[in-house]
Amino acid sequence: MLAAPVVQAQPADPKAAQNAINWEIFQKLYPPGALAAHEEGAVGFKVTLDSKGSVTDCQVTHSSGHPLLDEETCKVVTMHAQFNPDPNISASQTRTHDGLIAWKLPGWAATLEPPKPIPAVAAPEKLVCKKTLKIGSLASYERTCLTPTEWAKQSDAQKQPFAEVQGKKGSTSGVSCIGPSGC
Repeated sequence: MLAAPVVQAQPADPKAAQNAINWEIFQKLYPPGALAAHEEGAVGFKVTLDSKGSVTDCQVTHSSGHPLLDEETCKVVTMHAQFNPDPNISASQTRTHDGLIAWKLPGWAATLEPPKPIPAVAAPEKLVCKKTLKIGSLASYERTCLTPTEWAKQSDAQKQPFAEVQGKKGSTSGVSCIGPSGC
């Protein structure tokens, strides 16, 4: 009679498994222009998180030296990264988290150059995220992340039709009526 040795499965490292999942996602989201130009590098960022772990703000703090990678970093983080909620802070409080994305092409450089600190004035414009109620739903929200400039343009575009209506309301087209006889 043959006896097979008993093999016990070793528990997988949950952090390694999560990193592998994140790696697959980031590779799928590699900026096409940077991919075509064979650009790679590490980008440092700082996010502001609400008590639920949702990103409310993102800013690039260290540059890869490639603008496409720097700009894409906050878009990827704000739309796809998941952070744990913090039960120790109230709903109105926020916390920050520093992170790094290593944009690396398969089969290229063995090590990436460390990202270079960038002054706030030279950094890409930060992304500000807001939750909005999904159309057709009373309880479902979606997160929209735009730069402050893009938020201002969107706000101006939404106000434009009302401004036009208000400007025409009560207009007399330059005709003045004086006296009790009316116009």
